Amino acid sequence: MPTPAAPLEPRQPASPPFLAIPHPRYKRSFIQAAHELIAEGNWRQWDPLLLHTRFDEYLATLRAAETEPLAGMVPASRFWLIVDGGRFAGELDLRHRLNDSLRRFGGHIGYTIRPSARRRGYGKLLCRLGIKEARRRGIRDILLTCDADNIASRKIIEANGGVLHDSIDNGRGALTRRYWIQRGS
Repeated sequence: MPTPAAPLEPRQPASPPFLAIPHPRYKRSFIQAAHELIAEGNWRQWDPLLLHTRFDEYLATLRAAETEPLAGMVPASRFWLIVDGGRFAGELDLRHRLNDSLRRFGGHIGYTIRPSARRRGYGKLLCRLGIKEARRRGIRDILLTCDADNIASRKIIEANGGVLHDSIDNGRGALTRRYWIQRGS
């Protein structure tokens, strides 16, 4: 008589996406995302080969940017959007205050979703979580910007309560749309 099959283990529900402080446990997934962004021409951070050997140093530079930013920069916190139980899906840069340059073209919140994680609602979620974090840190009125031709970012900002303030020439032959999310939004 055949042996009865063992009962199937119950599947663990996938953990919901969350914001994480950059940590070595996400190194492999982060570096994979860096390669995806390089392939599309949108990577402006450390070379992935350096990240393999100096990841802890990279994380230290992110932590230092919160209290000791480089010249011309403002204090900023970096967060990673983690999905599917540990996969890096995107990152959020939260600037604690604005300088003249950020007031024109950067805003309080910048975000990036890795190409393989796009079109799943993560951009909207990341922006919403960034707004919550900004509020938690006492930022009352939040500025977000995007290039006028970046339809996805426009939709994300508008879905999160961004109200178009104006569009200005960004000096690259395009316009930058500036949105405010007011305190009560």
